[in-house]
Amino acid sequence: MHDKIKTNTQRKMRKPVNTVKTPISAKFTYIPKSDEEIKHLEWLSQLLNEKRRGDWQLVASMIKVSAQSAEKAFFRVFQKNHFEASSALAKVINQRKQLLNIKS
Repeated sequence: MHDKIKTNTQRKMRKPVNTVKTPISAKFTYIPKSDEEIKHLEWLSQLLNEKRRGDWQLVASMIKVSAQSAEKAFFRVFQKNHFEASSALAKVINQRKQLLNIKS
């Protein structure tokens, strides 16, 4: 009896969706308008390339915010806490470089 009730109700396969996230070309959404702003963005990109794991926690402790807030402040150019976060990250990177030079 079970075979007689069996109907052809197969689910239709949906089309495959591309779920791979595309990499963001630049995390800075700020569009520079002057030469000084272009230099500042280049400096920020250089800091970002030299940043290592755990640096946001050190920056956060220096400016007394959470690590996520420090990272957001760094990427939000010319907004609240941006200059504090970027200068603190520069200090962390410079201190690490000095410690590496002393040990070697």
